[in-house]
Amino acid sequence: MNQHKEMLEPPAQGSVPVHEEAREYYDALLRPLFEGRKFVLAGGLAASLGRRARALAALGAARPFLLAFGEGTGELPGPEDAHLHLFDIRPRDLVDQLLQEEATLRALPQNISAMIDRWDPDGSARVLCAPGDVPIVAGRETYAGRKPAWIALEDKTTIDAFWDAAGVQRAPSRIVAAEHRELVTAAAALDQGLGTVWVADVKSGLHGGAIGLRWVRPGEDGNAAADSLREIADRVRVMPFLEGIPVSMHGVVFEDAVAVFRPVEMVVLRPPEGDRLLYAGCSNWFDPGPEDRDAMRSTTRRVGHALRERVDYRGAFTMDGVLSRDGFVPTELNPRTGAGLSTLLAGLVDFPFGPLCWAVAEGERLAFRPALLERAVLDSADRHRVGGGSVTTRTTFDAGTFDLVHDGAEYREARENEAPNATLVVGHNPIGGYLSFSLDADRNQPGTPAAPEMCRALRFADHRLGTGFGPLTPARNVRP
Repeated sequence: MNQHKEMLEPPAQGSVPVHEEAREYYDALLRPLFEGRKFVLAGGLAASLGRRARALAALGAARPFLLAFGEGTGELPGPEDAHLHLFDIRPRDLVDQLLQEEATLRALPQNISAMIDRWDPDGSARVLCAPGDVPIVAGRETYAGRKPAWIALEDKTTIDAFWDAAGVQRAPSRIVAAEHRELVTAAAALDQGLGTVWVADVKSGLHGGAIGLRWVRPGEDGNAAADSLREIADRVRVMPFLEGIPVSMHGVVFEDAVAVFRPVEMVVLRPPEGDRLLYAGCSNWFDPGPEDRDAMRSTTRRVGHALRERVDYRGAFTMDGVLSRDGFVPTELNPRTGAGLSTLLAGLVDFPFGPLCWAVAEGERLAFRPALLERAVLDSADRHRVGGGSVTTRTTFDAGTFDLVHDGAEYREARENEAPNATLVVGHNPIGGYLSFSLDADRNQPGTPAAPEMCRALRFADHRLGTGFGPLTPARNVRP
């Protein structure tokens, strides 16, 4: 038997759906662990922290204290849900936002620490930290904190050594100094006809959402890319630009098994010129071929085992890559909860996935039944599709909702009594504005990539809201 393939539990006998069986099981399993306990939820937006607070409340936890960096879009937690303090920050982008959050949490203002002390006079509360890299907040230790060896794997200039040790096929690459001559020499050796991708180390902090990445196209001299990377990095990984659908794989590493879920499309859009790409969220609308799906899940399971064996990892993780002409090619590894999980869990209402992963990462020794979790998430994610994406912008606008219908190749606002094909929700974000686009699952057939629809939605936003995204094109599916 393959050492990286666990035997799944047989389906439960009877008529209880697997997601209900799993929810009831994990509620009962986790309640004694969280009941009555106090937590500080630190980092992120108030709306998302409110969802975490409600998940803890469902397990009997005490009313938490939230340290949020902006309101976000959606329902805000009320006084009955949590104590809430909002910090006012003005970040340049998502990475700058995370850096400002981390810096604030490491040196919390004295008056905020005093508020937490009054709420938690015996100091028994633990911290659930969104940035994940702050070990102590207001004198209280984190719960499910990240070890340095785990964080180190997010460096895109060192991860190739991990792929090689785990026996995972990857693209050729070179790690060079952030200097123009070395970068263009590496690029000339690696370009396969579509240019090369240059990605920064973590000198200036962890980065994602394509912010530390540059696509140097064929014929470009790379001067602008080299100059911008030199400001944030000492070393850069250079690899070929791969045509194909960007894909994110998710799993959970347990003590004795790895649960692995279905592929998630990363909606990465391409301007007609320049060296930047636009990351526009995640979608599980796209169906790779069955063989590709099986291969990606097998690779993800292998990577989960390697995480446990090499750095004693526990908890949720994300592996990103490209479903290229030659199959799936991984590009980065994030040993933490990834953005795509929200699409996978969309159909699991009131399911304690977050508390479950926190308990696993903390090292709690419980009967977690990894195969039950895997079956529940797979079943739900295959039946409940989320098509669309989300993006932040420097443009600000009033919160609102637009019902959209197809009008030829474009979207327009739905007229009265006209059933919409999709919905665009806009709101506020510390960076400026936030847009979330979703296809109506009853009026659209899943299976194809969501990125082309996101391009149309952003053209509508440019026309209606003046967002200024400009022309964008999606990645191409190059698999047979």
